[in-house]
Amino acid sequence: MQKSVLGDVIKFILPDELELTNAQQIKKTIYEEAFEKGFKKVILDLSKTKYIDSTGLGVMVAIHKQALMNAGAVVFLNLDSNIKGLLKMTALDRILNIYDNEKEAIEFLNK
Repeated sequence: MQKSVLGDVIKFILPDELELTNAQQIKKTIYEEAFEKGFKKVILDLSKTKYIDSTGLGVMVAIHKQALMNAGAVVFLNLDSNIKGLLKMTALDRILNIYDNEKEAIEFLNK
């Protein structure tokens, strides 16, 4: 998982799958590298991610919730159409901050 810092925003590029075998490690890494280091604005770039299972969805919700508890926000960026469909079917598209454009995502985080 690649990480980069853009001012006060930290960005992670997630792997091709977010599922049972790796979801908890991804969550742990994001908690340690972002929230525990004081970042309140997080971008999770899913441009490489092609598969998410229920464990992965749970991690997405947990990260979103943790950001809110830290008075911050998480943006989910570059979701493919299948993952967007999954989020729509589970109604998570109404809760999560989903963007296709990094510039718009950063503008949202800086509001």
